[in-house]
Amino acid sequence: MRVLVTGGAGFIGSHIAARLLETGREVRVIDNFATGRRSNLADVIEDVDLIEGDIRNLEDLREAVRGCDAVVHLAAVPSVPRSIADPLTSHEANATGTLNVLIAARDEGAGRVVYASSSSVYGLAAELPKHEGLTPLPISPYAVSKLAGEGYCRTFWHVHGLEAVALRYFNVFGPRQDPQSEYAAVIPRFIWAYRHGEPPVIFGDGEQSRDFTYVENVVQANLAALEVQAIGGRVYNVACGDRITLNELADSLRREIGCEIEAMHGPERPGDVRHSLADISRARAELGYEPAVSLEEGVRRTVEYYVSADDASAHPTVMRPIQLAPSRVTEPAASPVASRPRGRRYLITGGAGFIGSHLLEGLAERDKAERIVILDDLSTGRLDNVEPLLGADRVSFVHGSVNDAELVDELMHDTDTCVHLASAVGVQMIVNEPLDTLMRSVRGSNVVMHAASRHDVRVLFSSTSEVYGKQSHANLTEQDDLVLGPPSKGRWTYAIAKSFGEALIHGYHRQRGADATVVRLFNTVGPRQTGLYGMVLPRFVRQALAGEDLTVYGSGAQTRCFTHVRDTVAALIMLCESREASGRTFNIGGSTPMSIVELARKVIERAESDSKILLVPYEDAYGTGFEELGSRRPDTTALRNLTGWQTHLTVDDAIDDVIAFERARLAAVDESITDVA
Repeated sequence: MRVLVTGGAGFIGSHIAARLLETGREVRVIDNFATGRRSNLADVIEDVDLIEGDIRNLEDLREAVRGCDAVVHLAAVPSVPRSIADPLTSHEANATGTLNVLIAARDEGAGRVVYASSSSVYGLAAELPKHEGLTPLPISPYAVSKLAGEGYCRTFWHVHGLEAVALRYFNVFGPRQDPQSEYAAVIPRFIWAYRHGEPPVIFGDGEQSRDFTYVENVVQANLAALEVQAIGGRVYNVACGDRITLNELADSLRREIGCEIEAMHGPERPGDVRHSLADISRARAELGYEPAVSLEEGVRRTVEYYVSADDASAHPTVMRPIQLAPSRVTEPAASPVASRPRGRRYLITGGAGFIGSHLLEGLAERDKAERIVILDDLSTGRLDNVEPLLGADRVSFVHGSVNDAELVDELMHDTDTCVHLASAVGVQMIVNEPLDTLMRSVRGSNVVMHAASRHDVRVLFSSTSEVYGKQSHANLTEQDDLVLGPPSKGRWTYAIAKSFGEALIHGYHRQRGADATVVRLFNTVGPRQTGLYGMVLPRFVRQALAGEDLTVYGSGAQTRCFTHVRDTVAALIMLCESREASGRTFNIGGSTPMSIVELARKVIERAESDSKILLVPYEDAYGTGFEELGSRRPDTTALRNLTGWQTHLTVDDAIDDVIAFERARLAAVDESITDVA
């Protein structure tokens, strides 16, 4: 039997692929590597037929399914919070992607599809334990998209006779889950926090309960669903049939790891269900399923895995505990001799992100550095942004977190100048994950400054115009008061975190003589910026190119001063080279305000699109209580007087560059589809 595993380079998929090989099946994997990793398949990579493709492309799937007897369909955009931030992508991947899988299986003669659904489809259904006969009441876009996939499976069984069966997973955990993802599952996230001396964050009071399921149990359920006959159109719970509260889970993990730190509590998250417990009697009776690994044993194995991975990953090019494929990691160059000029060896935290990747190019193009190290955990950055330069002898990439104090200290040892860009990004993420935004930013800045001070490294700290808060008069100067809204509103979390970072920088400068500078960036835009978390220009461009309405939040009359990323990078490099900048704060931004609705009109015009403009209330986009600002315009006199910097590129230039970038991206997707076809 040849089996296609969609999402086979992911956490669950890689475990299933390995077990299928152990049982004598031939295995083909398709994965777009958005969340999957080649390293997950390292032990079996020679034995699987690996295709890099996307389930949203039907032709990718036709090619992948061809010659296969069955499909285990796991590929999806995971996470409830992510689906709330970006429901369209969740729907396209999870619902439309599943429909594509079923069509390809039908057309290419694969007789069976085993579909990975989710316990989240039960939603508000209050009855416990959850049994398959309950009416689903999903309360998140993720859950809705998974339920839609179930419906398509049932339809293809009844209409086309395709043996499609759905397995509703309950809170799967185990080795290879990414603990540092923005949307990490709770068990690896808790383990990572305890192992790194941080309090794990429990959203809500912690009395919500879950039926956690070790990955080995899920593997067994999938193998059974491939073998048992006459189960087309059926749905099965896959779980342990027992539950534990998050408070109890945190205490259990803390004891297992031997940590004294207590968990802390954050606000409840929208879309989370209160209690989850599975009735697995149907799976027992019809699949012969029996959970072989208990929660306690699964936790022990998982903790053991991460501890072992930590011990094995002392090398800085390894993200603990998950290693990148060797071909995508470059070794740091040997330390330059001490006689070389200070300032020529750069560390860029968040260097695979939008601004960081352009800064890397700026330093390389202008021959401003003899060695550049990029540190990024790829939670929002993309390796594709910097990969073209990784072949250069002087550029290296380190896959790790800026919160990893040991790693950052090691990298600072061979650094002259650190540009600290790593941070949560986007209004949408900040509103959805205020506590995570605060904790990551504060701890990361503290780690960077402690290590920089210890090794006498110059630091350029990237702050934001958000710190001005409600200050909205023209020509904001660096000495203006910061007027923030109430901390109870998530809108101000980012500003509070960045304000703390600025205070930290100045404290290190005054008390410890640290050579550090703060820059406040005003609405930097350009190619590679993501629209995923609310960035307005790339979102507008993508909507215009797709012929969709451009969604403008509020009245659209609010104004911003947009700055092309290449102008921002020029200012950053000038400040890195200026000794007189130490201990000071500088605004970096354009001087011409533009309303958001005017920006939308320009995008439509320059993209030659027929799209319209749709005004959306802030409450619909960000929830109740969101506060928007009318205008924000920088005074850049201090920067100009010190460096002579001025902007050279207009908003029109930025729009044109983003349009060209997005068109090239779409053309590359089309080309890949043609190649597969």
